[in-house]
Amino acid sequence: MRAVALHGTRCQSCETELRQIERVQELVNHTMHARADSIDLSDFWSGVESRLGTIRPSWRERLQMWWSEGDHRWVIRVPALAAAAAVALFAVWLFARAPEPTTQPDAPRIAAVDNAATIESLESDVDSVAVVSDPETRTTVLWVSDETPVGGDVP
Repeated sequence: MRAVALHGTRCQSCETELRQIERVQELVNHTMHARADSIDLSDFWSGVESRLGTIRPSWRERLQMWWSEGDHRWVIRVPALAAAAAVALFAVWLFARAPEPTTQPDAPRIAAVDNAATIESLESDVDSVAVVSDPETRTTVLWVSDETPVGGDVP
């Protein structure tokens, strides 16, 4: 293409022929545009539209059209507020209900028995035995020391 363009600038006969071809192209282009502009297309679309008939868009397309046509901030706010209210009610219900017993229903029940024991007297050869009893708390402590007394014999 570069060689042809360079030749066209140096050869007078080729340059003249190139100018004539460009002029023909301009005339064809001008004539086609003039003819296209003169065609009356005012009734064209109504004729096409009458042959198409009505097409009902799908629910998805209708939803997209509805969404693109208006202000729908409330569509986001109402469900968000409803969800927040549901979470708050659930939290109140969860914390307000009475705790259930932790025993299993089929587990055997143990009867409450008074296992109190009382030691009234104690005899021992070792001096390091003591009994402490507290009737208020129902506690009895039996203390036996395993230390050998200093200078004493082990029985």
